[in-house]
Amino acid sequence: MANKNPGGRRAGAHKDGNILKSAVFASAFLLFLLSPALWSPKALFASDISFSGGFTKVSLQEGAHTVTLSGSASVKYNDVSLDADTIELYGDDYNFVRCTGNVKIVEQERNISLSCPSLVYNRGKEQLLSDGWIEIDDKEHEVKLSGAYLDYDKNASRMLLQIRAKIEKDTDDGLMTCTADSIEYNSDNQTVVLKGSATVVWGDDTYRASLITVNLDTEDVVLHGSIEGTING
Repeated sequence: MANKNPGGRRAGAHKDGNILKSAVFASAFLLFLLSPALWSPKALFASDISFSGGFTKVSLQEGAHTVTLSGSASVKYNDVSLDADTIELYGDDYNFVRCTGNVKIVEQERNISLSCPSLVYNRGKEQLLSDGWIEIDDKEHEVKLSGAYLDYDKNASRMLLQIRAKIEKDTDDGLMTCTADSIEYNSDNQTVVLKGSATVVWGDDTYRASLITVNLDTEDVVLHGSIEGTING
């Protein structure tokens, strides 16, 4: 009998080949999805940020991917190095870095170091926020700052310190100590704005006003509003 479908065997073989290719592709794709390297936190943002710690916990819960580092945790992003007892990376593209316990931060470009009990770093906005007691050392300009709240805009080089805020600088005429309810410090242009119970003690001289501006480069002190002071003649 003549074969009514002379190409039938070839069609069947072609179909079987497609099924085999699909199965191989599916298996390879599944292995890719399950690969530890793919879901490794280092692989997720290796080009942006590096980190280390004695213990690492990764959560891939839908909409809440987090990486938690503990035990001498350390994170480095661009020119910023962060060390703490615990560091958590979270948010879209792990944009936020929350540091807790013995926090030490170094901004290498400006040679500024910070220490505090807790802090959140927004990598996208280049902003650091802390609502605990914080101490700052601007080594390049020999300026020290402290306060119980910090909002640091790295892009604008602007630090806002509040609650028992203080800034100190050694000068040829003695130590200059500035205190206020709120202090705004610009490390690039070396300007200081003191607001609320503003006081400048410079050597033997004292200045008080509701608002005081200081240029640490030129050592100009300008008092605004209700003012008073004592000058050692």
